[in-house]
Amino acid sequence: MKSSKNLRFIIVLVIFLIAGALILLNQDRAPESPQVNASPVSIDSTPVNPDATLAETPPEAVTTHNSEATKNTICQSLKFSYQNIEDVKKREKVDLRFINVHKKVDGLVYRLRFFYKDSSENEIPSYLVYKENQNDEDILTEKTLYKKGKLYRNIEKAQGEIIYTEEGIDVGNAQDLFLHYENKVLKDLQGISPLTKEQDFIECRF
Repeated sequence: MKSSKNLRFIIVLVIFLIAGALILLNQDRAPESPQVNASPVSIDSTPVNPDATLAETPPEAVTTHNSEATKNTICQSLKFSYQNIEDVKKREKVDLRFINVHKKVDGLVYRLRFFYKDSSENEIPSYLVYKENQNDEDILTEKTLYKKGKLYRNIEKAQGEIIYTEEGIDVGNAQDLFLHYENKVLKDLQGISPLTKEQDFIECRF
């Protein structure tokens, strides 16, 4: 009996040893699981802006640039349209606002000035004649209101040398554009541009 018990013990022990060996063998053949990088990763949750470069430019800067470019274009077009004062007077409704003429007649230099003088009666047309003395000083020689004086008309009609001219005129049906010329050359303008649909004020200097 004792020998049979020993035999059973040995068989059970062998079975356990074989089972343990099979378990270890299966573990060695099992595929390795992928290693996970446990190091912390910083994730930026800020949304990506495809127009980031454009967004950095202040809107007012873009508007100012575009407005300036548009203004320059309009000014150049107006200069082309109004550069010749004689043509403007022929084709436009014109209101003369002031004139300043330096004219040499018989060796003497006269200055003829016309402008509108503000008063309680609204605007009064004023005509002045200055004469230069030997020290190139301007001496007021004649002053009249509402209409040209005799000396003004005589100097205006006399043969002589025009030294300098300056004129300011309003043009257009609404007289809402002012042009300023020196020696027949357009120097600046201001008012409502007839070249744009918007009734915006514009000022150009040349």
